[in-house]
Amino acid sequence: MEIHLEKATTADAKDLASIQIEAFRSLYETYSDGQSTFLSETEDFVRWFECGHDVYKIFADAALAGGLAVMKSKTAANEYCLARIFISPELQRCGIAKSAIKLCEKLYPDAKRWYLDCPEGQDANKCCFESCGYVDTGSRRVTNDKLTLAALEKIIGGIYHVKAYQLSACLEVIHKSFATVARDFGLTRENCPKHTSFIPIEYLQNQMQWGWYMFSLSEGGRIVGYASVSDEKNGVYELHNLAVLPECRHKGYGRLLIDHAKEKVKELGGQKITLGIIEENTVLKKWYTENGFVHYGTRKFDHLPFTVGYMEWRCEQ
Repeated sequence: MEIHLEKATTADAKDLASIQIEAFRSLYETYSDGQSTFLSETEDFVRWFECGHDVYKIFADAALAGGLAVMKSKTAANEYCLARIFISPELQRCGIAKSAIKLCEKLYPDAKRWYLDCPEGQDANKCCFESCGYVDTGSRRVTNDKLTLAALEKIIGGIYHVKAYQLSACLEVIHKSFATVARDFGLTRENCPKHTSFIPIEYLQNQMQWGWYMFSLSEGGRIVGYASVSDEKNGVYELHNLAVLPECRHKGYGRLLIDHAKEKVKELGGQKITLGIIEENTVLKKWYTENGFVHYGTRKFDHLPFTVGYMEWRCEQ
Protein backbone atom coordinates (compact mmCIF):
# COMPACT_ATOMS: atom_id res chain seq x y z
CA MET A 1 0.00 0.00 0.00
CA GLU A 2 1.49 3.33 -1.09
CA ILE A 3 1.00 6.16 1.39
CA HIS A 4 1.46 9.85 0.66
CA LEU A 5 0.41 13.20 2.13
CA GLU A 6 -1.07 16.29 0.52
CA LYS A 7 -1.59 19.67 2.17
CA ALA A 8 -5.28 20.23 2.82
CA THR A 9 -7.29 23.41 2.23
CA THR A 10 -10.68 24.63 3.37
CA ALA A 11 -12.15 22.87 0.33
CA ASP A 12 -11.20 19.56 1.96
CA ALA A 13 -12.83 20.33 5.30
CA LYS A 14 -16.07 18.43 4.63
CA ASP A 15 -14.37 15.22 3.47
CA LEU A 16 -11.88 15.27 6.35
CA ALA A 17 -14.58 15.97 8.92
CA SER A 18 -16.62 13.04 7.65
CA ILE A 19 -13.70 10.62 8.06
CA GLN A 20 -12.72 12.09 11.42
CA ILE A 21 -16.22 11.63 12.86
CA GLU A 22 -16.27 7.96 11.97
CA ALA A 23 -12.69 7.43 13.12
CA PHE A 24 -13.30 8.94 16.57
CA ARG A 25 -16.89 7.85 17.16
CA SER A 26 -15.98 4.73 19.14
CA LEU A 27 -13.62 6.72 21.37
CA TYR A 28 -16.31 9.28 22.03
CA GLU A 29 -18.77 6.55 22.98
CA THR A 30 -16.17 5.05 25.33
CA TYR A 31 -15.01 8.21 27.05
CA SER A 32 -18.06 10.52 26.79
CA ASP A 33 -15.83 13.48 26.05
CA GLY A 34 -18.50 16.10 25.44
CA GLN A 35 -15.93 18.86 24.97
CA SER A 36 -14.16 17.08 22.13
CA THR A 37 -14.19 18.86 18.79
CA PHE A 38 -13.38 15.64 16.97
CA LEU A 39 -17.04 14.91 16.24
CA SER A 40 -17.82 18.42 15.08
CA GLU A 41 -18.47 19.20 11.45
CA THR A 42 -16.37 21.26 9.04
CA GLU A 43 -16.15 24.31 11.31
CA ASP A 44 -13.49 22.56 13.37
CA PHE A 45 -11.19 22.26 10.36
CA VAL A 46 -12.01 25.75 9.14
CA ARG A 47 -10.91 27.05 12.53
CA TRP A 48 -7.62 25.18 12.20
CA PHE A 49 -6.97 26.66 8.77
CA GLU A 50 -7.77 30.16 10.05
CA CYS A 51 -5.28 29.72 12.91
CA GLY A 52 -2.54 28.80 10.43
CA HIS A 53 -2.13 25.20 11.54
CA ASP A 54 -1.02 22.61 9.01
CA VAL A 55 -3.59 20.00 8.00
CA TYR A 56 -2.74 17.12 5.67
CA LYS A 57 -4.76 14.58 3.75
CA ILE A 58 -3.53 10.99 4.01
CA PHE A 59 -3.82 8.93 0.84
CA ALA A 60 -3.51 5.15 0.60
CA ASP A 61 -3.16 3.90 -2.97
CA ALA A 62 -4.55 7.23 -4.23
CA ALA A 63 -7.70 7.00 -2.05
CA LEU A 64 -8.34 9.47 0.77
CA ALA A 65 -7.77 7.44 3.95
CA GLY A 66 -7.63 10.07 6.68
CA GLY A 67 -5.90 13.19 7.85
CA LEU A 68 -3.51 14.65 10.37
CA ALA A 69 -2.86 18.08 11.83
CA VAL A 70 0.33 19.72 13.06
CA MET A 71 0.54 22.66 15.42
CA LYS A 72 3.73 24.62 15.98
CA SER A 73 4.54 25.29 19.61
CA LYS A 74 3.82 28.85 20.73
CA THR A 75 6.35 28.71 23.56
CA ALA A 76 9.37 26.84 22.17
CA ALA A 77 11.22 27.06 18.88
CA ASN A 78 11.53 23.96 16.71
CA GLU A 79 8.83 22.06 18.60
CA TYR A 80 5.69 20.65 16.99
CA CYS A 81 2.54 18.99 18.25
CA LEU A 82 1.03 16.11 16.32
CA ALA A 83 -2.36 17.44 17.27
CA ARG A 84 -4.43 14.69 15.72
CA ILE A 85 -4.31 11.83 13.27
CA PHE A 86 -7.30 9.83 12.07
CA ILE A 87 -7.80 6.96 9.64
CA SER A 88 -11.04 5.59 8.18
CA PRO A 89 -12.21 2.70 10.38
CA GLU A 90 -12.05 0.18 7.52
CA LEU A 91 -8.39 1.09 6.92
CA GLN A 92 -7.19 1.12 10.51
CA ARG A 93 -4.53 -1.37 11.69
CA CYS A 94 -2.94 -1.42 8.23
CA GLY A 95 0.14 0.62 9.13
CA ILE A 96 -1.19 3.74 7.42
CA ALA A 97 -0.94 5.96 10.50
CA LYS A 98 2.66 4.92 11.18
CA SER A 99 3.69 5.65 7.59
CA ALA A 100 1.84 8.98 7.63
CA ILE A 101 3.54 10.10 10.85
CA LYS A 102 6.99 9.36 9.44
CA LEU A 103 6.18 11.20 6.22
CA CYS A 104 4.87 14.16 8.19
CA GLU A 105 7.98 14.43 10.35
CA LYS A 106 10.15 14.65 7.24
CA LEU A 107 8.26 17.80 6.27
CA TYR A 108 9.66 19.56 9.34
CA PRO A 109 13.45 19.09 9.21
CA ASP A 110 13.94 21.84 11.78
CA ALA A 111 11.98 19.94 14.46
CA LYS A 112 13.88 19.15 17.64
CA ARG A 113 10.90 17.79 19.55
CA TRP A 114 7.49 16.35 18.72
CA TYR A 115 4.74 15.82 21.26
CA LEU A 116 1.15 14.54 21.43
CA ASP A 117 -1.39 13.05 23.79
CA CYS A 118 -3.59 9.99 23.50
CA PRO A 119 -6.21 8.32 25.71
CA GLU A 120 -4.71 6.21 28.44
CA GLY A 121 -5.64 2.59 27.91
CA GLN A 122 -5.73 2.78 24.11
CA ASP A 123 -2.83 0.37 23.72
CA ALA A 124 -3.06 0.06 19.92
CA ASN A 125 -2.78 3.83 19.48
CA LYS A 126 0.06 4.08 21.94
CA CYS A 127 1.87 1.17 20.27
CA CYS A 128 1.61 2.97 16.93
CA PHE A 129 3.16 6.13 18.36
CA GLU A 130 5.89 4.19 20.17
CA SER A 131 6.78 2.41 16.94
CA CYS A 132 7.47 5.87 15.52
CA GLY A 133 9.83 6.71 18.37
CA TYR A 134 7.47 8.46 20.78
CA VAL A 135 7.91 7.80 24.51
CA ASP A 136 5.41 8.04 27.35
CA THR A 137 6.58 10.92 29.54
CA GLY A 138 4.51 9.78 32.50
CA SER A 139 2.52 13.02 32.51
CA ARG A 140 -1.28 12.70 32.64
CA ARG A 141 -4.19 15.09 32.13
CA VAL A 142 -7.65 14.13 33.37
CA THR A 143 -10.43 15.32 31.05
CA ASN A 144 -13.35 13.63 32.82
CA ASP A 145 -13.98 10.64 35.09
CA LYS A 146 -13.55 8.30 32.12
CA LEU A 147 -10.86 9.98 30.03
CA THR A 148 -7.24 10.52 31.00
CA LEU A 149 -4.77 11.68 28.38
CA ALA A 150 -1.20 10.37 28.37
CA ALA A 151 1.55 12.73 27.14
CA LEU A 152 4.11 11.32 24.69
CA GLU A 153 7.12 12.99 23.14
CA LYS A 154 9.91 12.37 20.67
CA ILE A 155 13.12 14.33 21.20
CA ILE A 156 15.23 14.50 18.07
CA GLY A 157 17.93 16.99 19.01
CA GLY A 158 18.87 19.84 21.30
CA ILE A 159 19.08 20.33 25.06
CA TYR A 160 16.08 19.53 27.25
CA HIS A 161 15.25 19.18 30.92
CA VAL A 162 15.49 15.51 31.87
CA LYS A 163 12.32 13.59 32.73
CA ALA A 164 12.16 10.48 34.91
CA TYR A 165 11.80 8.10 31.97
CA GLN A 166 15.15 9.33 30.59
CA LEU A 167 17.25 8.63 33.67
CA SER A 168 18.45 5.22 32.51
CA ALA A 169 19.64 6.66 29.18
CA CYS A 170 21.38 9.51 31.02
CA LEU A 171 23.08 7.06 33.36
CA GLU A 172 24.39 5.11 30.38
CA VAL A 173 25.93 8.31 28.99
CA ILE A 174 27.51 9.08 32.36
CA HIS A 175 28.92 5.57 32.74
CA LYS A 176 30.39 5.44 29.24
CA SER A 177 31.81 8.94 29.46
CA PHE A 178 33.46 8.56 32.86
CA ALA A 179 34.68 5.04 32.06
CA THR A 180 37.42 6.63 29.95
CA VAL A 181 38.46 8.70 32.97
CA ALA A 182 38.47 5.63 35.19
CA ARG A 183 40.63 3.80 32.66
CA ASP A 184 43.09 6.67 32.26
CA PHE A 185 43.58 7.05 36.01
CA GLY A 186 43.36 3.40 37.04
CA LEU A 187 40.12 3.74 38.99
CA THR A 188 38.20 0.55 39.79
CA ARG A 189 35.25 -0.49 41.91
CA GLU A 190 37.79 -1.73 44.45
CA ASN A 191 39.95 1.39 44.83
CA CYS A 192 37.27 4.01 44.04
CA PRO A 193 33.76 2.50 44.35
CA LYS A 194 32.04 5.89 44.39
CA HIS A 195 33.59 7.15 41.18
CA THR A 196 31.03 8.55 38.74
CA SER A 197 31.60 5.70 36.29
CA PHE A 198 30.10 3.30 38.84
CA ILE A 199 27.15 5.24 40.29
CA PRO A 200 23.78 3.43 40.41
CA ILE A 201 20.49 4.77 39.02
CA GLU A 202 19.40 5.65 42.56
CA TYR A 203 21.89 8.53 42.55
CA LEU A 204 20.09 10.21 39.67
CA GLN A 205 16.66 9.40 41.06
CA ASN A 206 17.58 11.06 44.35
CA GLN A 207 19.02 14.09 42.60
CA MET A 208 15.78 14.49 40.68
CA GLN A 209 13.81 14.30 43.91
CA TRP A 210 16.09 16.90 45.47
CA GLY A 211 15.22 19.30 42.69
CA TRP A 212 18.51 19.40 40.84
CA TYR A 213 18.28 20.89 37.36
CA MET A 214 19.16 17.93 35.13
CA PHE A 215 19.51 18.38 31.37
CA SER A 216 20.50 16.24 28.42
CA LEU A 217 21.63 16.81 24.85
CA SER A 218 20.20 14.66 22.08
CA GLU A 219 21.43 13.97 18.57
CA GLY A 220 19.51 11.93 16.03
CA GLY A 221 16.89 10.93 18.57
CA ARG A 222 19.27 9.60 21.24
CA ILE A 223 20.81 11.18 24.33
CA VAL A 224 24.53 11.79 23.82
CA GLY A 225 25.30 14.31 26.56
CA TYR A 226 24.25 15.10 30.12
CA ALA A 227 24.91 17.43 33.05
CA SER A 228 23.17 18.69 36.17
CA VAL A 229 23.27 21.74 38.41
CA SER A 230 22.46 21.92 42.12
CA ASP A 231 21.63 24.99 44.20
CA GLU A 232 24.23 25.27 46.96
CA LYS A 233 22.60 28.46 48.35
CA ASN A 234 23.80 32.06 48.52
CA GLY A 235 23.99 32.34 44.73
CA VAL A 236 26.34 29.36 44.33
CA TYR A 237 25.47 26.49 41.99
CA GLU A 238 27.50 23.33 41.48
CA LEU A 239 27.93 21.59 38.13
CA HIS A 240 27.81 17.81 38.28
CA ASN A 241 28.60 14.90 35.96
CA LEU A 242 29.03 16.76 32.67
CA ALA A 243 29.31 13.88 30.24
CA VAL A 244 29.43 13.27 26.48
CA LEU A 245 29.56 9.85 24.86
CA PRO A 246 33.15 9.11 23.76
CA GLU A 247 32.13 8.62 20.13
CA CYS A 248 30.38 12.01 20.12
CA ARG A 249 33.22 14.09 21.51
CA HIS A 250 35.02 16.88 19.66
CA LYS A 251 31.74 18.14 18.17
CA GLY A 252 31.26 21.03 20.57
CA TYR A 253 28.62 19.22 22.64
CA GLY A 254 30.46 19.76 25.91
CA ARG A 255 30.57 23.49 25.27
CA LEU A 256 26.86 23.48 24.47
CA LEU A 257 26.12 21.79 27.79
CA ILE A 258 28.31 24.12 29.81
CA ASP A 259 26.92 27.20 28.07
CA HIS A 260 23.41 25.95 28.84
CA ALA A 261 24.37 25.55 32.50
CA LYS A 262 25.70 29.11 32.59
CA GLU A 263 22.52 30.53 31.07
CA LYS A 264 20.37 28.52 33.47
CA VAL A 265 22.30 29.71 36.51
CA LYS A 266 21.98 33.31 35.31
CA GLU A 267 18.25 32.75 34.84
CA LEU A 268 18.00 31.45 38.41
CA GLY A 269 19.81 34.51 39.74
CA GLY A 270 23.02 32.67 40.59
CA GLN A 271 26.37 34.35 40.96
CA LYS A 272 28.77 31.53 40.22
CA ILE A 273 29.18 27.88 39.26
CA THR A 274 31.64 25.59 41.04
CA LEU A 275 32.81 22.10 40.14
CA GLY A 276 35.26 19.45 41.19
CA ILE A 277 37.59 17.44 38.94
CA ILE A 278 40.50 15.05 39.26
CA GLU A 279 43.34 17.50 39.81
CA GLU A 280 45.73 15.35 37.83
CA ASN A 281 43.46 15.52 34.78
CA THR A 282 45.30 18.36 33.10
CA VAL A 283 43.41 17.97 29.81
CA LEU A 284 40.04 18.46 31.48
CA LYS A 285 41.37 21.32 33.62
CA LYS A 286 42.58 23.07 30.47
CA TRP A 287 39.18 22.57 28.80
CA TYR A 288 37.30 24.14 31.70
CA THR A 289 39.81 26.99 31.77
CA GLU A 290 39.13 27.62 28.08
CA ASN A 291 35.44 27.77 28.97
CA GLY A 292 35.90 30.50 31.54
CA PHE A 293 36.51 28.54 34.75
CA VAL A 294 39.25 29.48 37.21
CA HIS A 295 41.13 27.04 39.43
CA TYR A 296 40.95 28.03 43.09
CA GLY A 297 42.11 25.11 45.22
CA THR A 298 42.62 21.42 45.88
CA ARG A 299 41.71 18.93 48.57
CA LYS A 300 42.78 15.39 49.39
CA PHE A 301 40.23 12.87 50.69
CA ASP A 302 41.20 9.63 52.43
CA HIS A 303 38.64 7.60 50.47
CA LEU A 304 39.76 8.87 47.04
CA PRO A 305 42.95 7.75 45.24
CA PHE A 306 43.36 11.19 43.65
CA THR A 307 43.36 14.85 44.56
CA VAL A 308 40.20 16.85 43.95
CA GLY A 309 40.70 20.15 42.16
CA TYR A 310 38.14 22.94 42.43
CA MET A 311 37.21 25.45 39.75
CA GLU A 312 34.62 28.21 39.45
CA TRP A 313 32.94 30.46 36.91
CA ARG A 314 31.46 33.80 37.92
CA CYS A 315 28.40 35.20 36.18
CA GLU A 316 29.88 38.66 35.74
CA GLN A 317 32.62 37.23 33.52
